[in-house]
Amino acid sequence: MGDTVSTLLFQPPPPTKLKENKIIWLNTSRGKRIPAFYISYSEDSGEEQSRSLTTKELEHTRTDRGITILYSHANAEDLGSIYPWCKFLSKMLRVNLLAYDYTGYGMAYEEGSPSEEDCYADIEAAFKYLRFNLNVPSKNIVLYGRSLGSGPSCYMASGTAESEDPSIGGPVGGVILHAPFLSVYRIVIDPGCTVFGDKFPNVDFAPMIRSPLILVHGTADQIVPFNHSERLYEALPPQSRAEPLYIEGMGHNNVHSVIRPMFIARLNEYLETHVRPNLEEKGNGKMSRLSKQLSATNRRMLVDGKYSADGNVARSTDGPVQRRRLIS
Repeated sequence: MGDTVSTLLFQPPPPTKLKENKIIWLNTSRGKRIPAFYISYSEDSGEEQSRSLTTKELEHTRTDRGITILYSHANAEDLGSIYPWCKFLSKMLRVNLLAYDYTGYGMAYEEGSPSEEDCYADIEAAFKYLRFNLNVPSKNIVLYGRSLGSGPSCYMASGTAESEDPSIGGPVGGVILHAPFLSVYRIVIDPGCTVFGDKFPNVDFAPMIRSPLILVHGTADQIVPFNHSERLYEALPPQSRAEPLYIEGMGHNNVHSVIRPMFIARLNEYLETHVRPNLEEKGNGKMSRLSKQLSATNRRMLVDGKYSADGNVARSTDGPVQRRRLIS
């Protein structure tokens, strides 16, 4: 049954190509070799730039400053298809970004079939590369998991919180879950608990997360029901609950261009409020400049936590978020 679930769950697309000099190869604890890329954000004389760095360039770049997003992509994606989106996020959020492919995806398609266990080993390899090769403090790392990527992200977030290894550096600085699920089985039917053969039980990892976590979900999501985010919110410790972003009318797969300004504004507000104040090295005052750069329109949008897919504010979540009892 477990193998059947994996076959249905993982849908690697035909591999897309990236320039070889953009690729960083990582070795996992399960003996697999997976590709990654690193996008560096910089500001020089007021000019902002996000560009991918080669392994050679990384040897001569200071990577321990500012926020670094560790990006875990969705199903039916690979590094080649997400590169433009990741470069956009890096520039608009003013962050460095490391993205990686899962075993069996993209340029790692010859490494064997994807599995839950490999996904966990894959994100561990990416996290350790940031911590020990690039010397990024754990509190400067923000995990970003979209859909399928919410599984390894929740695993990693709880793992850093629970780890007794001082070299890990404690919990990560933040977590962004975009269209996450409670667990794979619960997308189809909720058995009331995590049963044998279920995959990526995010709802079981959530209570152990000790990082500020923001949930992003469209209310019109037909693949992962919107209430999965509502229930994950309830499963989090109160101190880890950042105000969620629920977008009226948005589906599962795309952040349409009309929504992007609101989406970026809300994520910038989250990073500025919950992550930047705790950075191990805060840099040179970029946080205050970020506030000034938010447009008056975006500032008004930030008053409300719920937006509509046509760009209009839908309804506020300033009051108590609606609570639902977590069954499992």
